Amino acid sequence: MKLIVGDKPLNFPDILILGAAKCGTTSLAFFLKQHPDVYMPRKEPGFFAYHNRPVLEIPSGIRDRQITDLGAYSSMYEGVKPGQKICDSSVAQFTNAEHTVRNVKQYYGESVSGLKTVLILRHPVDRAYSHYLMFVKNGLETLSFEDAIRPENVKRRIGDQLGYDYLGGSLYAERVRLFKHSFPQLKIYTTEDLKKPQEILKDFLDFCGLNDKVSINTAAKLNPSGLPKKKGLIRILHSRSKFKEILKRLLPDKLQYRLTAVKSDLLRRSIVKAEIDPILRQELTDKYFKTDILELQKIVGRNFSNWLTQNKHKYDIPIKSQ
Repeated sequence: MKLIVGDKPLNFPDILILGAAKCGTTSLAFFLKQHPDVYMPRKEPGFFAYHNRPVLEIPSGIRDRQITDLGAYSSMYEGVKPGQKICDSSVAQFTNAEHTVRNVKQYYGESVSGLKTVLILRHPVDRAYSHYLMFVKNGLETLSFEDAIRPENVKRRIGDQLGYDYLGGSLYAERVRLFKHSFPQLKIYTTEDLKKPQEILKDFLDFCGLNDKVSINTAAKLNPSGLPKKKGLIRILHSRSKFKEILKRLLPDKLQYRLTAVKSDLLRRSIVKAEIDPILRQELTDKYFKTDILELQKIVGRNFSNWLTQNKHKYDIPIKSQ
């Protein structure tokens, strides 16, 4: 949508995918990016999370990839075609909920009533452990999960990556409360909902006012987490370069979608699935998340009792607590 900033009209998103990390936002963004009436030049620009903040408040591990300048952010959307809706998908917007709301309100003003926002939530321990496994896979984590969640280690490392606060990133209630209060049009899904991708996609497209009679690949399993088998291949697949960024802009959209699916398939073949020990999972749920889950139920008006009791899982590689 066009917003007037000063006396100048600038392009801003019509749709914000707010997070949370490791809950399925990559899949939802991939679905949406295939829609011919959606314009999303890149994922994770982080503008609303980090705009108007000192550079040192941006974790060093992602600092060079965040777009904090208004001109640079708006210029991302110069290629939008008439009739297309702009989408921004940045999980940092969830972690930094207060800053996100402040920056969105600053630029949207009353136009926030027309902004479509979406959250995806996951069992908090599963989300935390999946985030941990992603860092292990990407070579960012060498500690055991039990050591990584110790407060002294979180405090020591959080300046490098907010994601190192694995448990803190799964505290949903107050963030969701703030988003519900601030954004009139907020849709909330869970990873359980995403197990029926065609149903969720139709619901989300309807919510966004987009045609649901389009062909969209919902079969690809994106951004998998697990223990790495082929570290070299994973390093190559995750490496960033100016050449890759230029190539992305030059390749036709359909080819980009195919390459994204192929990359995710290669990643999935390069990892071994792992699940947290069920006893540790229940202990963390009871001691760290129970109050938050109960409060979330009140805020959202949805029953999350299945998050409070141990689900039956097949554990491929049990990670035993010490």
